[in-house]
Amino acid sequence: MYNIIQEDGKVRMTFSVKSFKRFANPYNEKAEAAKYQCFVNAKDIPEDLEDWMDVNPREQNLGTDVSKSITKSLLDKGNENFHLLNRGLLISVEKITFNNKTDEAEIVLSDHEKHGIIDGGHTFKIVCQNKDKIEETEKFVSIEFIENFDIIENLAEARNTSVAVDDSSMEELRGSFDCFKNIFETHTIGGDNYFKRIRFKQNEHRYDENISNIIDIKEIIAITNMFNPYLYCPSEAVHPIQSYSGKEVSLRRFLKVADQIVPPAERTNKRNEIIMNMSDVIKDVLALWDTIEREFPEVSKDINRKYGSKKYSNYKNDAITKISLFSNKNLDYTVPKGIIYPCLGAFRALIEQDKSTGKVSWSINPFGVWKKLGSSLVNTILDNSKTVAGDKPEIIGKSQIIWDSLYNQVLIYKLKNK
Repeated sequence: MYNIIQEDGKVRMTFSVKSFKRFANPYNEKAEAAKYQCFVNAKDIPEDLEDWMDVNPREQNLGTDVSKSITKSLLDKGNENFHLLNRGLLISVEKITFNNKTDEAEIVLSDHEKHGIIDGGHTFKIVCQNKDKIEETEKFVSIEFIENFDIIENLAEARNTSVAVDDSSMEELRGSFDCFKNIFETHTIGGDNYFKRIRFKQNEHRYDENISNIIDIKEIIAITNMFNPYLYCPSEAVHPIQSYSGKEVSLRRFLKVADQIVPPAERTNKRNEIIMNMSDVIKDVLALWDTIEREFPEVSKDINRKYGSKKYSNYKNDAITKISLFSNKNLDYTVPKGIIYPCLGAFRALIEQDKSTGKVSWSINPFGVWKKLGSSLVNTILDNSKTVAGDKPEIIGKSQIIWDSLYNQVLIYKLKNK
């Protein structure tokens, strides 16, 4: 069993342990950051640690073969080596003390950004789910505690290596996406608060039956990168094709956007400043994506083009779920991202930046331009879809010719009408 006390904004958890040992810092035995290790009966692990998972860089996927193997090992009555075979838990704490008279350890947790289960989240959740099934043979879990260690993201990155943690999970832990969260948290498109569907880290929302049509933060970053004047000059026809073809590369470009502008110590703040200066444009860009995705087939009808005849439209294909990415609305047709990216990317020709404030804005309302040029842009894509790209959206999205043609149409319209 275990005991929990909450006081002064801190949580104290006390539980029985075996073979408790302290490992002093080999460089400085008096250093505050120290490592402790012990074994804990699976039934005594505090389930309340569930509230201290923020420092873990990914959500737990209990449906994998690895998770099933952990469960089997835990419930195997003849296996007395679970504590040796399983890697156990790594928990960051403010303080840990050991009472050698009662063989109990007390841990203190006070900061959700520093304290909690850094590694071993799968083992922890599997143990908690199966406590009532662990009967005859006691099962012990190896737990390692790190006391008073501040650089949690480095520790999490180093320890989470058995199943690779994707880059976005580590950046979420570092707070790299907070600038976007400030923009999206209350923003809606078509009445839908899409923020609730954004996946900022690995496996997020995977087990939430109430959330579907999940949006990867890397997708949003790739989309918004196209309109970032520090990455792509609006007046130059160097097209952001990479936004479509490489999401990981797009993430790295976003993370390094300030590297050539300010010294290392100032780069995070500068990056956040750049995104906040784009906040109004970013909201419009995502809404414009949604407009193109929903209206592209209708515009093609208006110009007597049979979009539904394209295989990739999935028209009347009920086996394919057709839902708009941001407004979360049911659609009759699929508009592949290979079409939306170059079509939307053309509107970066309308971007301008105030040199004194850094504020990014539109030279002309993009939604008005879509109404004026939509039929021409759609016609250009459908004309080139077969001749240039062989009716393959993945080739459309990478075609320099198509990106050029779409961009030039929007640029010429701006020059004539600004």
